[in-house]
Amino acid sequence: MSIYELLKNLHIVLALISLLGFGLRGYVRLVQQRPLSAPMLKIGPHVSDTLLLATGVALWLLNGVPVWSWFGAKLLLIAAYVYTGVLAFRTVEPQRAVSLYAGALVLFLAVVVVSVFKPVL
Repeated sequence: MSIYELLKNLHIVLALISLLGFGLRGYVRLVQQRPLSAPMLKIGPHVSDTLLLATGVALWLLNGVPVWSWFGAKLLLIAAYVYTGVLAFRTVEPQRAVSLYAGALVLFLAVVVVSVFKPVL
């Protein structure tokens, strides 16, 4: 297995871990209506997302994909996903928090679609 394939597979696994962590945090915060106080819920996402970012940057450097391609769209979608997710967890009003959370999940799905299909922009 080449270093590229290894990084790509690790990146995919980390993306799944990130999504599962986001789902768990959403369940605790929005369904159980409890604060995200457990250390694993507070620190875990930072660790997995940092590794996800590192593997993404490594793949980008190995590929040499221009930022103004599908890759730029992916970066913008990731920024929107992170921003919307943060708003969802900081919003006090439950209905708005759920709407923002659902929006963040849609943005995550959009990141996956752009990553898999790499549309010509």
